[in-house]
Amino acid sequence: MNSTQSAAARRTPIPARAGVLLGAVVAVAGCGSTSVTGAGGGAPGPARTIGDAPSSAAPTASAATAPAASARPTAFPLVTADALPSGAVPPGPSTPAPVCSPEGVSPAVGEVAAAMGLRVMSIRLTNCGTRPYTLNGRPGIRVLDAERAPLAVTVGSGSAGIATLENFDAAAKPVTLRPGETAEFQVAWRNTVTAGDRAADHGRFLDVAPLPGRPRLTVPAELDLGTTGKLGVSPWTKSAETAARTPDRRPGQSTP
Repeated sequence: MNSTQSAAARRTPIPARAGVLLGAVVAVAGCGSTSVTGAGGGAPGPARTIGDAPSSAAPTASAATAPAASARPTAFPLVTADALPSGAVPPGPSTPAPVCSPEGVSPAVGEVAAAMGLRVMSIRLTNCGTRPYTLNGRPGIRVLDAERAPLAVTVGSGSAGIATLENFDAAAKPVTLRPGETAEFQVAWRNTVTAGDRAADHGRFLDVAPLPGRPRLTVPAELDLGTTGKLGVSPWTKSAETAARTPDRRPGQSTP
């Protein structure tokens, strides 16, 4: 290098040297993993590091289509009413606390026994008044939907051909409840779906007339009637607890 060139180098402005150094830093940074947008404003290309395969290599089919493990839904077992043990009650809306009617009786829905599509539900009536209350025969029943509109369900006396249920077809007897005592009747149905051209009936309430002419009582009850459109009703009997305390007495026997 001659003296003229050395002098020119010494006179190079500091900002120009800084620009050269900055350009070198940007060139080195381009070899790193950070993507940079080109001057044309296009989308940045994929990030690459030294030693990576060319970005044009297509991913394998297994890597492109394999779903993430966390995206797989968790499988839960399906529980149906048929799978419930005898005496179990399918989940349903909460039952309000019993209220004593003006006639001095309080209705309540008991447990549902389910087996092979057959359903049997108990409805209890407690004398919450101060005078004896007498029942006889079978109650009058209507099945209501969620809006409390009557469903087109045929209510039969006894088992109504639904199943062989001896207590449903037993002769009715008068039942007199003293204050605090309870009587009950049962309803039976099948949740079979055989008609494909009609929707299955689902009762949400039972409208009960304890005796003809008596005020009707409405209680919440879940009845998955399928498409059978049929319900059997047993006669009134004393509940097991009441019968154990007050056994039936012979005619002419006085009441203590």
